[in-house]
Amino acid sequence: MIFKKIILITFLILSSCDLPTEQISYNRKPVVFGYIDAGFNRIEPIYLFWSENFSTPHTGEASSIQNATINLTSTYNDEPEYSINMIYNSDKNGYIPDQNDITNDFQIKAESVWTLNIQFSDGDKNYTLIASTEVPKAINLSSTNSEIPWNCNGQPVDINSNFNLYKNENEIDSDGNGTPDLIQDWLDTGDLSFLNGLQVDEITYNNAECYTSSFASVPYFTIDLQTDDENVVARYLTIALETDKDMNEDGINIPYESAIFDTTLSANAFKGPMNYSQINYSEDYGISNPPYEWGWHRDPIDRINLTGNIIDVMWLFFDYYGINIMIVQPMGEDYKKYYESDPDQFSFPYVLRQTNINSDQDDAYGLFYSTNSQFFFFDVKKEQNNY
Repeated sequence: MIFKKIILITFLILSSCDLPTEQISYNRKPVVFGYIDAGFNRIEPIYLFWSENFSTPHTGEASSIQNATINLTSTYNDEPEYSINMIYNSDKNGYIPDQNDITNDFQIKAESVWTLNIQFSDGDKNYTLIASTEVPKAINLSSTNSEIPWNCNGQPVDINSNFNLYKNENEIDSDGNGTPDLIQDWLDTGDLSFLNGLQVDEITYNNAECYTSSFASVPYFTIDLQTDDENVVARYLTIALETDKDMNEDGINIPYESAIFDTTLSANAFKGPMNYSQINYSEDYGISNPPYEWGWHRDPIDRINLTGNIIDVMWLFFDYYGINIMIVQPMGEDYKKYYESDPDQFSFPYVLRQTNINSDQDDAYGLFYSTNSQFFFFDVKKEQNNY
């Protein structure tokens, strides 16, 4: 009876209020994302879109702006260096460098300043967007001792301080184009033939709780960025290169067969839930009773933003057995301000991050930034009792 009276009173209060009837219109704004990489000597595609309301994705072809004139210019030691036009590519749904503007001695240098200039029209408005970024200094990756005395179940754990990154062997650039020979074709076409005969150190996955419980779990090795900036912000991009590896050695490569199957509470909390892909094993592979974990997977690309020049590499950095490539990308102030403007760095959709895109027509969103990538490989072996 009391509950019914509360409902009645609430209804009377609401019915006596004048609810807002104003129609709020959504004003779309241009969004820009793109970056250049001195470590790989590459200009990545520039993506230009209209912003959309929360019910519409802004990265679809319908939202892309395809009529823009885009130019990249650079200066080094205050002297003009390059001027490169960007042309729209429908396959990328973005703007890529005009190869006629890339000279044979093209080299993106650390501490050079790159300016992005975008011009386009929309109806009766003419837009000009400008952004600049200074290429960060290079890092020099090496393995080192962890700064933390790790233990597992009360027993001290020896972290491998001599994990071999094989930098000298894997970073040879014989043609002098700024991109290591080993991964040149992979970056351009996804060709993985370089895995044959690759020199790579290995770790053995450990599913004990002290290794798989949080961001403070026991690491497998520790890397030193060898930079004077102890608060350097870097993105750690790990890409699984053998997602279909034949883990049970039956001669059949199943999609996502090398995914580390983990649906524990800690894995779901820190890595997110595993995805499931329906695979017709009996038709495509002649398997009538596959193990249940085949087809369950996480994203083969793992991204982590961290601050600091000494980094412990543990379970959160990868999701697959087999050979992985870790690309370490030190970032400049523009990237740092953009991501730190989201206090929790969880890509919260209602937080407007600090952009470096300047527009002559109200606001613009997004980020144009630069990095100086270094990379290494590591091979994750399956624990013998990890079924």
